Amino acid sequence: MKEPRVERKRGALAVRDMPPALVGALAQLPRLLADDAPGILCRTVATPYPGDDARTGEWERHAVPELAHLFASARTLVLEDLERLRADGRSGRAFRIDIPARHHAAWLSALAAARVALGEAHGISAADMDAPLPDVIAAERDRAVVLVHLLGWMQSLLVQGAG
Repeated sequence: MKEPRVERKRGALAVRDMPPALVGALAQLPRLLADDAPGILCRTVATPYPGDDARTGEWERHAVPELAHLFASARTLVLEDLERLRADGRSGRAFRIDIPARHHAAWLSALAAARVALGEAHGISAADMDAPLPDVIAAERDRAVVLVHLLGWMQSLLVQGAG
C-alpha cells in the first residue's frame, strides 16, 4: 500500500492514498467533536485563570462565547469536508479528501481538540503515546491511543502539505 501524500493545488490540499485505518479515524470526528463529547468544549474554552474567580468570570463572559463559536465553525467546516471523502483509485483500499485552503486552520484546530479530549477522557499520558502499540487492541483505552496517533498522523500530513 502506498503512503498517504498531500497534493497542493491553488492552496487547496488533497490528501490522497489514505489507508482505511486513517479513514476510520476521520470517521470518528463527528462523534469526537460533538458538543456532548467528553471534555471537548471544557478543554477548548478552559479558563487560563484557575483560582481567580474575577478573571475567570470575565473570561467566561467575553472569551468563551467567541471561542465556542470558532470551535463550532471549525467543526462545521471539517464535517462538510468529510462528506467529500471518497475512494482514490479502483482498489477501494485507498481514499482521498480535498480540503479547501480556507478550511486548513479549522482542520488543525479540530484534530488537535479531538486528540486532547480523547487523551483527557481516557487518561492518556505522554508515556502512553511514546510506548509501542499493543499487538492486540482490546481495551477502549488502547483504541483511544491508536485513534490519537492516527489523528496526529492526519495533522502532520496537513502541516507538511501546507508547508
